[in-house]
Amino acid sequence: MSVEDRERWDKRYAGGWKTQLHRTLLEFYHLAPVGKALELACGTGENAVFLAKVGFNVDAIDVSCVAIDKAKQRALEEGVQVNFICADLDEYKLSTDTYHLVINFYYLNRKLSEAIVKALKPGGILIFETYNEKHIILREDFNPLYLLKCGELPDLFKDLELIYHAENFNVSTFVGRKIT
Repeated sequence: MSVEDRERWDKRYAGGWKTQLHRTLLEFYHLAPVGKALELACGTGENAVFLAKVGFNVDAIDVSCVAIDKAKQRALEEGVQVNFICADLDEYKLSTDTYHLVINFYYLNRKLSEAIVKALKPGGILIFETYNEKHIILREDFNPLYLLKCGELPDLFKDLELIYHAENFNVSTFVGRKIT
């Protein structure tokens, strides 16, 4: 990610924008054994804090250091420990065979798909949700490089056992398990 992209995200978060707890996480997190979890592009940390509250040991990464500072404050206020990391996922190396749960909401970096699968422990769960190509109808200015093709997620994560896949109007969702 470029310096300009990082600055754009910092500015967005400094302006009060924040991420939210995702319904898909609430529906599927229980499929993973409680252990280590990773959130990619965590924003202000709502999902990471939730996972810590239900017993996970959480690593959470975002390119925006402004978002990470807000996430740390949120965790402090909620009385939970989360390992928040300000890093560019284009450069950050994910640990292998480490996580019982990996979550990714509204961030797309196709080059990370293999590393995400490797980061999961056998039996680990991936919850992945982001915009698909139909999102351009709602936001003509959205960069099409960051939009999935409809049906693309099962191909990106073909090494995982499919638990759930949905193509809603402008959002694609995938939940899979690393086969032991």
